[in-house]
Amino acid sequence: MPLSPNQRQTLENWMRSKAIIQCPACGEDRWRFAEAAYVSALLEAGEVNLTEDRGVVKVPCDSCGYMALFDAQTI
Repeated sequence: MPLSPNQRQTLENWMRSKAIIQCPACGEDRWRFAEAAYVSALLEAGEVNLTEDRGVVKVPCDSCGYMALFDAQTI
């Protein structure tokens, strides 16, 4: 599910507060916050979702495609 503008701003502020500025894979600072999204669970086919409402926020790097995953509840 895509993030709302307020959620994207919260994510960006949170990442900056933790000094997560540069991509760990390529070193660029080109995060695609507009494409950040909430994922309810990362499951293999057929697995039961035991996390219920917990999930992750994913944000891609525009330079190399690295996908950063953060615990949504923490953010």
